[in-house]
Amino acid sequence: MSKVKHLRKDEQQIEPLFNGAFTENKPIGFPNRSGTDAYSNLFYWAHLVAHETAEFPLHPHEGFEIMTFVLKGSVEHFDTVSKVYTPLNEGCVQAMQTGSGVSHSERITKGTELFQIWFDPDFSKSMPIDAAYKDYTADSFVSKSNTNKETLEYVGKDGLIKSITEGLEIKKTTFKSGMFDEVLDPAFTYSFYLLEGELVLDSDTLGKDDFYVLNNASSITFEVNNGAELFMIKTPTEIKYRRFIERY
Repeated sequence: MSKVKHLRKDEQQIEPLFNGAFTENKPIGFPNRSGTDAYSNLFYWAHLVAHETAEFPLHPHEGFEIMTFVLKGSVEHFDTVSKVYTPLNEGCVQAMQTGSGVSHSERITKGTELFQIWFDPDFSKSMPIDAAYKDYTADSFVSKSNTNKETLEYVGKDGLIKSITEGLEIKKTTFKSGMFDEVLDPAFTYSFYLLEGELVLDSDTLGKDDFYVLNNASSITFEVNNGAELFMIKTPTEIKYRRFIERY
């Protein structure tokens, strides 16, 4: 097994926005002069907390697949495809294929927490198509559970969301307590974000908002004592097409 990184929240990029109305901690920030933290077909990942109700003004996107996961609170989303404001409440997900171009804005309510994650599909295929988006309500997802673990799969074999990004799987697992072994595919990279609680991932202890990446692993063990909620994204380690950061 190869650990790629373990970032505590205070080691991530922290950015206040709109005079402190929002704060984002970013496990994967936007590229800058010093380079990029992007890997596989994960391009950008931000965890936003809204301290006040405020709005991201209308702004454009193209090519990328962008997913918004409302962890707490609520968001109203407007885009130039639908031309209406659509509410997204706790547990909802929006998947947007920005294609040949779309502009959108977001009204975010005080107390809201969300992920916005950008995926890097094959731009030679994503750019020629029209932009599209789909909202998924919290009650549309079906979780699987046993005595000490509940798993909700967003993208993948049993996931509801249909992604255009190659090899993508996304799930959230809620653990009560115990030792949990999982089989992994060594050809994939696994990115973990701990939403709540504490757990030991093999020999590393993760606290709330920690970010952990590994690859070349065939299995992993989680040890949980007092409950934990873990968000996971699985992506191919080797990408067969030219990624955005290689094309531009």
